[in-house]
Parts: sequence; C-alpha cells; structure tokens
Amino acid sequence: MTGESHITHWGSEDCVTSSEELTEFVKSLVPRGAYTGREVRVSVRQPLVADLQVQPVGADYRPVGAQFSAVTRDISVGGLGLISPVLVATPLLIVRIDHPHGFSKCLLMEVRRCRPFRKYFEVGGPFVTDVS
Repeated sequence: MTGESHITHWGSEDCVTSSEELTEFVKSLVPRGAYTGREVRVSVRQPLVADLQVQPVGADYRPVGAQFSAVTRDISVGGLGLISPVLVATPLLIVRIDHPHGFSKCLLMEVRRCRPFRKYFEVGGPFVTDVS
C-alpha cells in the first residue's frame, strides 16, 4: 500500500502518527495519580469521560460511513475504551478528542472489541501510530 492510500487526517486536522506525541497528549489529559486501582496491562488505564467525534475507517485506511458522537470510558498511552451509540463494524476508527486547554487531536485506533453495553456498545482497542 502506498502512503497516499492511508488516512492521516480528518477534515483539516492531522491524525497523531508519532508515539511520542500520542504519549504526551494522553498523559496531559489525565491528572497524575488520578487512578490508583489494580492494573495488569502494559499501559495503565485512566478513567476519563470526554465527548468524542468518531469516524469509522476501513482496512484500506479510508473513511467508511458517517461520523458519530461517543464518550470515552478510559484511556492509556496504549489505547482507548469508549461507549458508542452504534455497533462498530470497521477495523479502525479515527477519534477526535478535545483537550481541556482548547485544542483537539485526532487519534487512529484499531477496533479490538465491540460488545453490547446496556443499550450502547463498548468499543476498545490500541492506538495505531504506524500507518506504513
């Protein structure tokens, strides 16, 4: 696949494709020491409730269908958990997160799970920084 076929922006915003920039952004969203629960994952999850704009993306890195709104459940430097009003059937998502300091970032996420959660869907997966 050539670099031209990869989606690295949404509208006028570029997706974060640097793991360093992703780590810095996620750490700035959650206050230090905010989560003290047991964690066995590589990247510690932090509870975070924030509104998101989500664009489903196909395996060819192209947008599929309409964007929708969702809410974060938790976040780590490795990935994101969110609550979606719709079933997510694509392998990738672009999520736009607004930072409390007035800017936003678009993050590319692989969908590893999408399961019913009450009348919604719980979606989770790792961030993707290598789009080569």
